[in-house]
Amino acid sequence: MKSNPFVSISDLMAGVTAAVMLLLVVAVVQSASIQADHEAKKRKGIENAIAEIKESISSNTEGIVVSDSVITLADYSFERGSACLNGSVESVLKNTIAPILERKLKEYPNISIQIEGHSDAAAVQKPNTNLSKSCALFDDNYSLSAGRAREARKAVLNGVQGDASISRRIAVVGFGPDRLINTKRPMAAENRRVEIRLISGGI
Repeated sequence: MKSNPFVSISDLMAGVTAAVMLLLVVAVVQSASIQADHEAKKRKGIENAIAEIKESISSNTEGIVVSDSVITLADYSFERGSACLNGSVESVLKNTIAPILERKLKEYPNISIQIEGHSDAAAVQKPNTNLSKSCALFDDNYSLSAGRAREARKAVLNGVQGDASISRRIAVVGFGPDRLINTKRPMAAENRRVEIRLISGGI
């Protein structure tokens, strides 16, 4: 009895298809594993940076609170009704926190920083046009919160030796009153803050 050549070809094609599917499955599993490793490394970098900053600044450093992946500058880190940082907080940002952030950003190239300004719900009473006195021009809570975030960014960049590759990975955003942490008391002081947030991935 003659063998059917089409059966042999069919068997061969089925084998090739199975092999290709197996290779695809292996590739997907490997890709997922590599991505998980990258994410774990980024999380480790953020955790290391935060731990080192916690150890490096005094627990009684007024106006700065470090927790999880966020460095929070309280309202009294800034001059009243102004975007200007007070001298002691600016010094800690520049001389203590910035060098640590610089090292970690170089060690972990997929970590970025987003500096977020936040305000309470009280409207700005009158536009501020005196840049030398208030460090920012603002006429509402969004421009004031963005101005405070920019001043924090400037203090950090003053401590990283002018590295352009670092500056491109530090973004600023002003949320104004959109993200209150005390929603029951929208005018509360804790709503007025700047958060220096370490994040995974680009910005």
